Amino acid sequence: MNGDILLRPYAETDWESMRLFIFSQWGPHHPMADRSLFDWQFRGFGHAREALRSILLFVDGRLAGFRGLIPGLYQVPFRDGMRILPGASLAMWMIDPEFRGRGLGRIMHGEAERLCPVLTGAGSNPRTSVPIYLQSGFEVLDAMHRHVAVLEAEKCRARFGERSAKIRPVSLGRTRVLHPSAPEPELLAEIWRGSAFEAGFFSLFRDGQFWRWRILESPGFRYGVFVDPEGSGFLTARVEPLVDPLSKAGDSGSVLRVIDLVPASPATWNGAPDVPFGRFLAGCLAWARETGCIAADHHCSSGVLGPLLEASGFVAETLPGEKDPLLPRIFNGEGPGRPINALARAPVPVSFERTCMVKSDNDMDRPRRLDENGKVVY
Repeated sequence: MNGDILLRPYAETDWESMRLFIFSQWGPHHPMADRSLFDWQFRGFGHAREALRSILLFVDGRLAGFRGLIPGLYQVPFRDGMRILPGASLAMWMIDPEFRGRGLGRIMHGEAERLCPVLTGAGSNPRTSVPIYLQSGFEVLDAMHRHVAVLEAEKCRARFGERSAKIRPVSLGRTRVLHPSAPEPELLAEIWRGSAFEAGFFSLFRDGQFWRWRILESPGFRYGVFVDPEGSGFLTARVEPLVDPLSKAGDSGSVLRVIDLVPASPATWNGAPDVPFGRFLAGCLAWARETGCIAADHHCSSGVLGPLLEASGFVAETLPGEKDPLLPRIFNGEGPGRPINALARAPVPVSFERTCMVKSDNDMDRPRRLDENGKVVY
């Protein structure tokens, strides 16, 4: 094509141009137009964040494309053992409509592949970007495993409709309520290294720096960390309020979004039963119900923890032979929501059943709506 084309990494001085690009391509109300959210998400963690930055494309000096990269470190199982490699998660890929159809989007993505030994993603559009990823040698999982739980049956039915009535409510009885604790990044990192890392799972390498960035430094959501005092593991979660501007009933309740589910024993990651961790999970659900949550859910690329979740009262999100979820995937919004897919490209083949990719690995767990003052609504 005609014109001067330039690819280069994003720098802080590009923010105003980037903000206007977000306005023009995604709309003025897109949360990533908030600089604190944008800077946090695309900062990532690990030493890779200095070398792996989002890619900008300029045509004749005008910002015309963005290939978002969230830098991080990945634990990759090689035949001779686990290796920690730099890489990035793909988020927000856009080319100005004026320049589409000329291969510029693929040029940006090709640069991302050149820079990153490992690339992952989630929630990609099956009709646009996924075919390109498949052509580039990515492994693609059509839908993460999602499990849902009902904590308050009548309130779920009133909010989500009759399909939720097909889910048996979690029976907590006299379960001891477990409360979230102050996050200790190095403790979480130690548990992670002895569990999913030891079991040989492909994943983000969740070291102390990861937990500080993803949990403590998040400018959007407030995450809670539950650590089992008996040592069976931990989980991270956030409480999402249910917003309904048409409701006259006041508080509509909330839902517990379980993000990281981390049994301490590597045997659990290899499919062994784990009664103590199930007991711990029940205690976390008891806290959620006590604080007003009417439902809970969890996403993961592997189904290995499915039996553990189901023993604690969760169920698979769909009934056999059906496509519609029993609870909506987007709790605040219209329609059931699209399944969250997962994709990965690494120096070795990736089997998704031996991966731990969750909702927050990409930009699938960041605020979707801010109010006029920039405060997170959900």
